[in-house]
Amino acid sequence: MMKTDPRRECSPIDAVGGRSKAVMKFRVSLSQINPRSGDIAANTRKILNGIEVAKNQQCDLVVFPEMCLTGYCLDEKLLINREFLRANKETLIQQVLPATEEIAAIVGFIDFDEQRTGPDRRLVRYNAAAVIQNGRLLQVVHKRLLPAYRYFDDKRYFTEGQEVEPVLLQTREGTISVGVLICEDLWDEKYEFKPCEIYREKGVDYLFTINASPFVGSRPGSEDGKRFVRERILQQQIQSHGIPIAYVNTVGIGDNGKNIIPFDGMSLAYDRTGQRVAVLSQFVEDQQTVCFEEGRAQPVGTPPFDRESEIYQALVMGVSDYYQKVGIFKKVLEAVSGGIDSALGTAIAFDAVGPELLSVYNLPSKHNSQTTQELARQLAENFELDYHVVPIQAMVDRVREDFESYLHPIRLSVTKENLQARIRGLIMMSESNDQEALLLTNGNETEIALGYATLYGDMVGGLSVIGDLPKPDVYRLARWVNKKHERSMIPEGIFQTPASAELRPEQVDPFDYSVVGPMVSDFVEEGLNPGDLIRQFEDKTLNADRYVSDGQSVYERYQAFEFGELAVDIFHKLNGSVYKRLQGAPIIVVSGRAFGFDLRETIINGWRG
Repeated sequence: MMKTDPRRECSPIDAVGGRSKAVMKFRVSLSQINPRSGDIAANTRKILNGIEVAKNQQCDLVVFPEMCLTGYCLDEKLLINREFLRANKETLIQQVLPATEEIAAIVGFIDFDEQRTGPDRRLVRYNAAAVIQNGRLLQVVHKRLLPAYRYFDDKRYFTEGQEVEPVLLQTREGTISVGVLICEDLWDEKYEFKPCEIYREKGVDYLFTINASPFVGSRPGSEDGKRFVRERILQQQIQSHGIPIAYVNTVGIGDNGKNIIPFDGMSLAYDRTGQRVAVLSQFVEDQQTVCFEEGRAQPVGTPPFDRESEIYQALVMGVSDYYQKVGIFKKVLEAVSGGIDSALGTAIAFDAVGPELLSVYNLPSKHNSQTTQELARQLAENFELDYHVVPIQAMVDRVREDFESYLHPIRLSVTKENLQARIRGLIMMSESNDQEALLLTNGNETEIALGYATLYGDMVGGLSVIGDLPKPDVYRLARWVNKKHERSMIPEGIFQTPASAELRPEQVDPFDYSVVGPMVSDFVEEGLNPGDLIRQFEDKTLNADRYVSDGQSVYERYQAFEFGELAVDIFHKLNGSVYKRLQGAPIIVVSGRAFGFDLRETIINGWRG
């Protein structure tokens, strides 16, 4: 259910200066909705509901997110499908326009010209915003700055808009001039074309930016996540131009096939003095009214920031929204080993779908200790989950016996080890089929990067929940789970037990995760080479908040030559395991760069660093 603020009366505010000629109240409703990609009918219902809410609060204008009518992340087949494109435009004209009697609305959709084709002989399409009032289409704004980085493919599918023209809206007290931006249009720092500056020169009173801006979590010890970047860019634009800006973001998930992309909402509004006057909720639909008077409004406080909480909520929303939007699953399954990764995955799944839909499975071989088996049982018991134990040793022995009978004796120990993981994968995928259930997979970013996972074994599943979390963050979020519940829902023994795949006797993971985890993130997110990290180590400029273990810095635990050898080894493992990653489940993105179509890797790569 979308949350709405109760109606607030505009209170008198000192107006000094300002762009409007007369003191004027202007009530704006920010409608942060969760569209489903391709579902025009359901998205339209959300838009119509948002318009009705805004009317009931006697607003002059209601603003919706970028491409909210169609959803932002779209199947390419839909973007070349004329029936779909016509349906989005016809729905706007036939259903949304008539609903705007006595109110104005800004609605994201796809505009197109059936009479024109581009160099690829496809339709000319525009990422667009419709400005509507009293049942009339006043203006169609085409996105001018088209991103072509990370998982943004606007430049691949859309044509750049050229015009930057204000539009006049009638309020209850007079006429105002408004400029409409579409996401990247606001982020113009690296572009020569600057829509905000042009709107200022043309004398607009307010700027409205509609967005599909994904969540990016902050790194440890930093406030560099997307929420802080947005605030900085908005404040910079207001300082430069002196115009109030409302920023309406979408919420929920989209996907590009290999990445599940969380949009966190957290829409914002700032008045002309640069004060924050609205902030909407994170990770849920929300609708709030801002009452401007001469470009100013009542300020609101700074939302609390908890890094681990935000990332955890993004993952919970990712699982929940994926389950709901895909719409073909009846349950969710999780394999639990007694280790930290599957424990965190279980906690996330529990909060995403609840205990009624979640079942967990322990599949021990002779190498799984009684300790980890008991920890898995405690975890399931703490969350009150449907729990199953399926011993696999007899199956492992039978498969090995048959393999060697029909083929040859197994030569490599790794083959014997991976056989266990693949039998677990076979059982869990069979259960997934039979229960019509979504199987979650819980390899973390560090393991996925290094190829420390079994293809068609522990990598099987429909959704990679923590595949964008470095191993140290797995521990941080797991600690946060227990803090949230005010008890050890994840048993303390799981934190104390050395990480191990338990595929052979006395096995422990062969990595110092406190160093290897951030090292992988620096290679993947920052594009660094081993030499870059070695120089940072020598200069002692590595991020101390990331390269730390139990309070001990990396400089206390490594000599320069040891760190250098490790960096080279990890870099080679990273480049040598691409073929595995490309066959893995889609990953929920919470960092500045994730494996999948966010980081577009090739299997063939001869660069050694």
